Amino acid sequence: MKTALFLICSAIYYVTSASSTVSSFCPTYLPHRISLFFGGGGGGGGKITSSPTKLFIVSEEDVIKLVEEAEDLWAKAYEARKIANELSEKAEAMGKDAEVSTTDAMQALKESISKEKIEDATNAQNLSLELGSLLDEAVRAQQEADEIEERAEKALVASETALEQHFIDFPENNE
Repeated sequence: MKTALFLICSAIYYVTSASSTVSSFCPTYLPHRISLFFGGGGGGGGKITSSPTKLFIVSEEDVIKLVEEAEDLWAKAYEARKIANELSEKAEAMGKDAEVSTTDAMQALKESISKEKIEDATNAQNLSLELGSLLDEAVRAQQEADEIEERAEKALVASETALEQHFIDFPENNE
């Protein structure tokens, strides 16, 4: 009899603690939580006791907090995207200037070499280097904006989920 009770207790413990079955045996969904205590005496006998379930309800304040976090992230994402777009536009304009400057310098050096023409070529080269730095900065800004938008999207989903749960927890507020 003790062996049978031990096996039943072990099975219940395994089912309620197995991580692969958490969604179907989550304490929130059980009418009560089962705890096992194995006493001394070497007999391996245990007793099953039940304790109250911990319920996690979503309050209106919880929903408001999540919505505000999502709004803040979307505002940051908008600002980051604006900066990234400005950098891209600036890089595009600088790229056109660098192309013209480089073409003019190459054409001038084909005719003859002078100190002035070498300075023009150096300026064209420096402009191209600045363009490369600006492009790197624009790419980083785009990546940062993408990351913020991804976090904002996750925050929005979390707030929508919390709102749905709030209406389940407090159906009288769903009017």
